[in-house]
Amino acid sequence: MAHHTIKDVYGPGTFTDVTYTPLPAECQRLLRYFGELSPGFTKDASAVANVDFHGADRPVIPGPLKSQAFSAVLHAMIGIVGKEICALKDIDTGKISIDVDKSGLYPASVALVSIQGKDLVQIQKDGTLTGPGTDLDRGVINKNPMRYRTWAIYPTKDPRVWYQVLGNFDPPGFLKAYSLDVNANVSSRDEAYDTIKEEMTKHSAAELELKNMVHGFCGQTCYTPDEWRNTTMGQRLHAHPMVNYTQVQGTSHLAPVPFPALSDERPLAGIKVVELARVIAGPAMGAALSALGADVIKIQSPNLPDLQPLSVTLTAGKRTCALDLNNASDKEKVKALIENADVVIQAFRLRSLERKGFGLSDVVDMANKRGKGVVYVDLNCYGPDGYYAERPGFQQIADAATGCSYVCGKAYGFDEGVSVLPSLPIADMLSGAVGVIDTLLALRDRAVHGGSYHAHVALAAIDAAQLEEEVGLYPPEVVKEVQERCKFAPMTPDLHVEELLSVVAEAWAQNTDLLQRPGYMVKFTETAWGKDHEILSPIVQYENESASPYWSHGPVPYCASTSESWTEQ
Repeated sequence: MAHHTIKDVYGPGTFTDVTYTPLPAECQRLLRYFGELSPGFTKDASAVANVDFHGADRPVIPGPLKSQAFSAVLHAMIGIVGKEICALKDIDTGKISIDVDKSGLYPASVALVSIQGKDLVQIQKDGTLTGPGTDLDRGVINKNPMRYRTWAIYPTKDPRVWYQVLGNFDPPGFLKAYSLDVNANVSSRDEAYDTIKEEMTKHSAAELELKNMVHGFCGQTCYTPDEWRNTTMGQRLHAHPMVNYTQVQGTSHLAPVPFPALSDERPLAGIKVVELARVIAGPAMGAALSALGADVIKIQSPNLPDLQPLSVTLTAGKRTCALDLNNASDKEKVKALIENADVVIQAFRLRSLERKGFGLSDVVDMANKRGKGVVYVDLNCYGPDGYYAERPGFQQIADAATGCSYVCGKAYGFDEGVSVLPSLPIADMLSGAVGVIDTLLALRDRAVHGGSYHAHVALAAIDAAQLEEEVGLYPPEVVKEVQERCKFAPMTPDLHVEELLSVVAEAWAQNTDLLQRPGYMVKFTETAWGKDHEILSPIVQYENESASPYWSHGPVPYCASTSESWTEQ
């Protein structure tokens, strides 16, 4: 049955549903659609039809994007491939169950945490997050308002074209490039925004683009969906499937690697994963793999900043290790871990690890020497090739590039071109889910066919998929109904993703029962931060509870050790 849409309701290149389909049924439709598009995914119609999507008819995430349905669909795909892997081990998972309401909470996972009854805002203020491994961010963004507002969307010389600036983890350097003082005498984030805005509006978007590239910063014109699709970079990325993995050429001689036979019935029990990633997308992927049973070791440089509050959610089930790839001794430790790993996740700029000796070819060579294939996952902003592929980027950059920010601005009633970030780190968290699908498919194929595999996950690909005609956007009346029901505070171009997360979480807490529902949160009796540490529990549920994802332990601080080795099982 054709999916009917109306063009350009939210600007050029947008497709809005003619009629509303309740969430569970819409998830089934989209699962069939993305299942057919994804290389290596099951073609068994009954496996898709038997997924039990259940929950309310209406979404709980603000805006026109179908991010909640997309979240539920990606988790259903994880469940289906996990079921296939379990079958290879003679384990029957039974039926797959996906709660569509809980799936809406998934993109907000990083903010859904409590320790001793205190939420994230409280534990950030009261000193709970102090101690070993908790100072990696060094206040690079939160130290003052000027730093904070280097992550925002600004008008340009053309008031109809807005631009996402992002000072990375070097706000002083970014501000200096624009002759702005990082320690300017401003009393609030609003005043800081106005100060930076005055400088940004002196430049066109093209001038800002060039200036940021010259100085090594990421930034992005807020395109309409139509503009993005007509860029060379957008077309290059569109040539690749969203779920994107292949067997590495020249590795077909490597024998199949059966999954370990263990008492743990989860799909990835006994699989060894090295995570080389910061911020959200890569760590979200690692956390999901650990819930599926993998032994995940997160490697971080103690000399590179990271966003510290993420440690209280996205390190669940992992081990964290402080190793500096610029140190010869530490490099040897990393090499020893990778030589015995099944999966390597790298979420730095594309090919940047080649200079350290841990690029794709380096890791595949290690796998060839040991005679056992490996899965190597590249995760970046713009995709595996094209003229922007090696440019640094964050979720906000992908949102601006693909048109997601533009569409949100339109949906919230702003003037032409005014862009607003999607309300949650959707591209980050859903990229993590896509990376899990890639990894499961590659490990399944390694077990059946042998070889090594290379997967690529692009934040912009996940955003662009949400704007496809076959996916569609929610009509204005649905956006309005969700807003009125949940009573979200205003969302504006200046807001950091951290602030938007607070807006959404606060509305859910005050105006819905979502955060009080039984089974939505998992509680760990005690972690390094205190007692009764709660985070959002895994989304995928199997009828056979022994095979369902769970974390073997709660979150752990960054850089908790300086040496790790694989656990023999």
